[in-house]
Amino acid sequence: MKKFILPIVILIILTLALAFTLIGNKKKIDQANKPVDRSQVPVSVTIAAAEIHGLDVNKKYPAIIVPYEQANVSSQTSGMLSALNIQLGQKVTKGQIIGKIDTRILEINLKSALINLKSAEIKRDKLLDDYNRAKDLYENKAGLEVSMLTAKSDFEGAANSYENTSVQIGLIRQQIENSTIYAPLTGIVSAKNSKQGEFVTQGVPIATITNITSLKATVFVDQQIAYQLRQAQIASITSPVFSGKQFEGKIIFISPVADANHNYQIDLLVANNDGVALKGGTDVQISFNTLSRKNALVIPKQALMTDAQQPYVYVVEGGTAKVKIITTGLVQNDQVEVLSGLKTGQAVVTGGQINLRDGSSISIINK
Repeated sequence: MKKFILPIVILIILTLALAFTLIGNKKKIDQANKPVDRSQVPVSVTIAAAEIHGLDVNKKYPAIIVPYEQANVSSQTSGMLSALNIQLGQKVTKGQIIGKIDTRILEINLKSALINLKSAEIKRDKLLDDYNRAKDLYENKAGLEVSMLTAKSDFEGAANSYENTSVQIGLIRQQIENSTIYAPLTGIVSAKNSKQGEFVTQGVPIATITNITSLKATVFVDQQIAYQLRQAQIASITSPVFSGKQFEGKIIFISPVADANHNYQIDLLVANNDGVALKGGTDVQISFNTLSRKNALVIPKQALMTDAQQPYVYVVEGGTAKVKIITTGLVQNDQVEVLSGLKTGQAVVTGGQINLRDGSSISIINK
C-alpha cells in the first residue's frame, strides 16, 4: 500500500504546480490584453478656420458640337438618276433643284393617257346624248324602259372610264413631279451616296446636306445646376482647338425630366459667325456662370466628414475636438460652403480625424 502512496503524492504535487503555472500565465495574458486608456493622450491634428470668401462654381461639362440642321436627300420615287447636280462641299439653297429621276416612260404613259381621256370624253358625251334621247322617248310613251336603262348603264360606264383615266393622268403627273429632287435645307453637301445613271430607291438617302451656320451642343447636368438654368441663358464655350478663344451658347432646351442618373439634358445653340468656322464633331467645354456667392462661409474640403447620415466636422473647443453637424452648399475645388452649423473664425480639424472621437484631446501642430 505504501508503495502506491508516494507516486500519488508526486502526481498531486505536479498537478497543483501545473495549475498554478497556468493561472499565472492567464493573469499575464489578461494584463497584456487590457486596453490602454489613451483618452488623455493628445491626438496630433491640423486645423483651419471657417472664413468668409467669394465662391464661384464654374464646373465645365464636356460636349461635342453637332450641326443644328442636317438632312438626308432622297427621291420620292424609285428610278434611274438622269441628273444629280451636286458635289461634296457644294453649297445649296433650300428648294434648289439638285437632281432628277428619269421620267421618259412616265411621259409616254402620260401622252397615252391623255389620248385615252379624249376618247373617253367623246364616248361619254355620245352616250349621254343616247341616254337623254332614250329617256325622253320613254317618258313620252314612245320608247321601252329597257332601252332607257341600257342607255343609262352605258353612259355611267363611260363616265366612270373618263373619271378613272383622269385619276390616272393625275397620278402620272404627280409621279413626274416627284421625280424632281430638291434640297431640303440650305447648307453644304457633306455626303454623296449616289451618282448620275444609278438606280435609286424611294426614301433611300442619295446625299446629306449640313447647315453649320448654327451648331448645337448637348450636356447633362446635375439637379443643383439644372435648377439654376433658364431658357435663353448664355453659357461660355471653349475648345482645345482654339486656345484662348471663347464662344457663346444659348440654352434652347432644358429637359423637364431627369435621366436614370438624376441628370438633366441641356441643349445649347452655338452661333457660327464669330470669324471662326466651327465644324461638327469638335470637342468643347461648356460652363454655366450661375452659381456664385459673394459672402460664403467656407472650410477646406478635407475637414468634411461624410461617414454618417449627415456631414460633420470636428471643431476645436479648448484642447478637445467636438463633433459638429453642418449643412453644406456649393463646392468649388477644395472649398466647401457651410450653410449652417459653424461660425466665422471657428477652427475645424483638417488632418488627423481618423484618430478622433467626440471629446478627444488634441495637439495642434500647424499653429
